[in-house]
Amino acid sequence: MKSTGILFIALLVLVSCKPKTGDTVNQNLRQQNFDLKKENDSLRSAIEKAARTFEGDTIQKMPEISNPEPHPTLAGRHDLTLQWISWEKPGSVIITESRDGWYTIKGSQTGEKDSYLRVNGRIRPLNQRELEFDGTIEYNAHLITTGEPCVRTGKQLFKATGTRKYWRLQNMLSCDGTTTDYVDIYF
Repeated sequence: MKSTGILFIALLVLVSCKPKTGDTVNQNLRQQNFDLKKENDSLRSAIEKAARTFEGDTIQKMPEISNPEPHPTLAGRHDLTLQWISWEKPGSVIITESRDGWYTIKGSQTGEKDSYLRVNGRIRPLNQRELEFDGTIEYNAHLITTGEPCVRTGKQLFKATGTRKYWRLQNMLSCDGTTTDYVDIYF
Protein backbone atom coordinates (compact mmCIF):
# COMPACT_ATOMS: atom_id res chain seq x y z
CA MET A 1 0.00 0.00 0.00
CA LYS A 2 2.87 2.29 0.83
CA SER A 3 4.42 1.80 -2.64
CA THR A 4 1.04 2.49 -4.30
CA GLY A 5 0.81 5.78 -2.39
CA ILE A 6 4.31 6.81 -3.43
CA LEU A 7 3.55 5.89 -7.04
CA PHE A 8 0.30 7.92 -6.90
CA ILE A 9 2.13 11.00 -5.49
CA ALA A 10 4.92 10.69 -8.11
CA LEU A 11 2.30 10.48 -10.89
CA LEU A 12 0.45 13.49 -9.48
CA VAL A 13 3.67 15.55 -9.32
CA LEU A 14 4.58 14.54 -12.90
CA VAL A 15 1.18 15.54 -14.31
CA SER A 16 1.09 18.84 -12.42
CA CYS A 17 4.61 19.83 -13.66
CA LYS A 18 3.78 19.36 -17.34
CA PRO A 19 3.34 22.81 -18.99
CA LYS A 20 -0.09 23.66 -20.25
CA THR A 21 -0.47 23.79 -24.04
CA GLY A 22 -1.33 27.52 -23.97
CA ASP A 23 1.88 28.33 -22.02
CA THR A 24 4.04 26.53 -24.60
CA VAL A 25 2.36 28.38 -27.48
CA ASN A 26 2.81 31.75 -25.74
CA GLN A 27 6.45 30.97 -25.01
CA ASN A 28 7.05 30.03 -28.67
CA LEU A 29 5.36 33.25 -29.86
CA ARG A 30 7.47 35.35 -27.49
CA GLN A 31 10.67 33.69 -28.79
CA GLN A 32 9.64 34.25 -32.43
CA ASN A 33 8.84 37.89 -31.69
CA PHE A 34 12.25 38.35 -30.03
CA ASP A 35 14.01 36.71 -33.03
CA LEU A 36 12.14 38.96 -35.50
CA LYS A 37 13.10 42.10 -33.54
CA LYS A 38 16.78 41.06 -33.62
CA GLU A 39 16.61 40.44 -37.38
CA ASN A 40 14.86 43.79 -37.95
CA ASP A 41 17.55 45.65 -35.97
CA SER A 42 20.37 44.03 -37.95
CA LEU A 43 18.64 44.79 -41.28
CA ARG A 44 18.08 48.43 -40.27
CA SER A 45 21.79 48.77 -39.53
CA ALA A 46 22.77 47.21 -42.89
CA ILE A 47 20.41 49.53 -44.79
CA GLU A 48 21.80 52.61 -43.03
CA LYS A 49 25.39 51.55 -43.82
CA ALA A 50 24.54 50.95 -47.49
CA ALA A 51 23.29 54.54 -47.81
CA ARG A 52 26.65 55.97 -46.73
CA THR A 53 30.13 56.18 -48.26
CA PHE A 54 33.56 55.48 -46.77
CA GLU A 55 35.49 58.28 -45.06
CA GLY A 56 38.88 56.95 -44.01
CA ASP A 57 38.26 54.29 -41.42
CA THR A 58 34.75 55.57 -40.71
CA ILE A 59 31.61 55.93 -42.78
CA GLN A 60 30.02 59.23 -43.68
CA LYS A 61 27.32 60.53 -46.04
CA MET A 62 28.29 62.04 -49.43
CA PRO A 63 28.62 65.82 -48.96
CA GLU A 64 26.54 68.41 -50.77
CA ILE A 65 28.21 71.10 -52.88
CA SER A 66 28.75 73.85 -50.31
CA ASN A 67 30.56 76.55 -52.30
CA PRO A 68 31.51 75.71 -55.89
CA GLU A 69 33.86 78.66 -56.28
CA PRO A 70 36.92 78.23 -58.53
CA HIS A 71 39.67 76.19 -56.96
CA PRO A 72 43.00 78.01 -57.41
CA THR A 73 45.21 74.92 -57.13
CA LEU A 74 43.13 72.47 -59.17
CA ALA A 75 44.16 73.16 -62.79
CA GLY A 76 47.64 71.97 -63.75
CA ARG A 77 49.91 68.97 -63.20
CA HIS A 78 49.54 67.05 -59.92
CA ASP A 79 51.37 64.04 -58.49
CA LEU A 80 49.35 60.82 -58.36
CA THR A 81 50.09 57.77 -56.19
CA LEU A 82 48.75 54.37 -55.26
CA GLN A 83 50.59 52.96 -52.24
CA TRP A 84 50.81 49.48 -53.82
CA ILE A 85 52.91 50.96 -56.64
CA SER A 86 54.99 53.63 -54.84
CA TRP A 87 54.78 56.79 -52.78
CA GLU A 88 58.42 57.60 -53.62
CA LYS A 89 57.95 57.51 -57.42
CA PRO A 90 54.64 59.25 -58.12
CA GLY A 91 52.90 59.41 -61.45
CA SER A 92 50.97 62.48 -62.52
CA VAL A 93 47.59 63.73 -63.68
CA ILE A 94 46.87 66.76 -65.82
CA ILE A 95 43.77 68.69 -64.76
CA THR A 96 42.40 71.25 -67.22
CA GLU A 97 39.48 73.60 -66.78
CA SER A 98 36.44 72.57 -68.77
CA ARG A 99 32.93 74.04 -68.37
CA ASP A 100 30.16 74.22 -65.82
CA GLY A 101 32.60 74.03 -62.91
CA TRP A 102 34.06 70.71 -64.12
CA TYR A 103 37.66 69.96 -65.04
CA THR A 104 39.04 67.10 -67.13
CA ILE A 105 41.56 64.82 -65.44
CA LYS A 106 43.83 62.26 -67.05
CA GLY A 107 47.01 60.60 -65.89
CA SER A 108 48.80 57.52 -64.61
CA GLN A 109 51.45 56.02 -62.39
CA THR A 110 53.54 53.02 -63.44
CA GLY A 111 55.61 50.65 -61.37
CA GLU A 112 57.49 47.38 -61.44
CA LYS A 113 56.21 44.20 -63.12
CA ASP A 114 53.57 45.99 -65.22
CA SER A 115 51.92 47.63 -62.20
CA TYR A 116 49.90 50.71 -63.11
CA LEU A 117 47.28 53.20 -61.98
CA ARG A 118 45.19 55.10 -64.56
CA VAL A 119 42.74 57.94 -63.93
CA ASN A 120 40.52 59.34 -66.67
CA GLY A 121 37.39 61.45 -66.33
CA ARG A 122 36.22 64.75 -64.98
CA ILE A 123 36.45 66.33 -61.57
CA ARG A 124 35.00 69.35 -59.77
CA PRO A 125 35.50 70.95 -56.39
CA LEU A 126 32.68 70.57 -53.87
CA ASN A 127 34.60 72.88 -51.54
CA GLN A 128 38.29 73.60 -50.82
CA ARG A 129 38.90 70.09 -49.38
CA GLU A 130 36.58 67.81 -51.38
CA LEU A 131 36.44 66.86 -55.05
CA GLU A 132 33.75 64.96 -56.94
CA PHE A 133 35.18 62.64 -59.61
CA ASP A 134 33.20 61.05 -62.45
CA GLY A 135 35.06 58.64 -64.71
CA THR A 136 37.31 55.58 -64.49
CA ILE A 137 40.03 54.65 -62.00
CA GLU A 138 41.87 51.46 -62.91
CA TYR A 139 44.89 49.77 -61.38
CA ASN A 140 46.80 46.54 -61.47
CA ALA A 141 49.39 46.12 -58.74
CA HIS A 142 51.48 42.95 -58.68
CA LEU A 143 51.74 43.09 -54.86
CA ILE A 144 48.03 42.45 -54.32
CA THR A 145 46.31 41.46 -57.57
CA THR A 146 46.50 38.21 -59.48
CA GLY A 147 46.66 39.80 -62.91
CA GLU A 148 43.10 41.11 -63.03
CA PRO A 149 42.81 44.90 -62.89
CA CYS A 150 40.63 46.66 -60.34
CA VAL A 151 38.31 49.08 -62.16
CA ARG A 152 36.06 51.68 -60.54
CA THR A 153 33.69 53.67 -62.73
CA GLY A 154 31.20 56.41 -61.98
CA LYS A 155 31.11 59.01 -59.25
CA GLN A 156 33.71 58.95 -56.49
CA LEU A 157 34.73 61.34 -53.72
CA PHE A 158 38.28 62.60 -53.09
CA LYS A 159 38.87 64.39 -49.80
CA ALA A 160 41.77 66.14 -48.06
CA THR A 161 41.43 65.64 -44.30
CA GLY A 162 43.31 67.36 -41.52
CA THR A 163 46.54 68.97 -42.71
CA ARG A 164 47.06 66.56 -45.61
CA LYS A 165 48.40 68.06 -48.84
CA TYR A 166 46.50 65.63 -51.06
CA TRP A 167 42.99 64.53 -51.88
CA ARG A 168 42.44 60.83 -51.11
CA LEU A 169 39.88 58.62 -52.84
CA GLN A 170 37.29 57.82 -50.18
CA ASN A 171 36.16 54.52 -51.72
CA MET A 172 39.22 52.73 -50.33
CA LEU A 173 38.08 49.11 -50.33
CA SER A 174 39.82 47.14 -53.10
CA CYS A 175 37.77 45.39 -55.78
CA ASP A 176 38.21 42.01 -54.08
CA GLY A 177 37.23 43.53 -50.73
CA THR A 178 40.35 42.35 -48.88
CA THR A 179 42.69 45.36 -48.86
CA THR A 180 42.62 49.14 -48.56
CA ASP A 181 43.75 51.28 -51.51
CA TYR A 182 45.13 54.79 -51.10
CA VAL A 183 44.70 56.66 -54.40
CA ASP A 184 46.01 60.20 -53.80
CA ILE A 185 46.07 63.36 -55.92
CA TYR A 186 48.51 65.91 -54.47
CA PHE A 187 47.98 69.71 -54.32
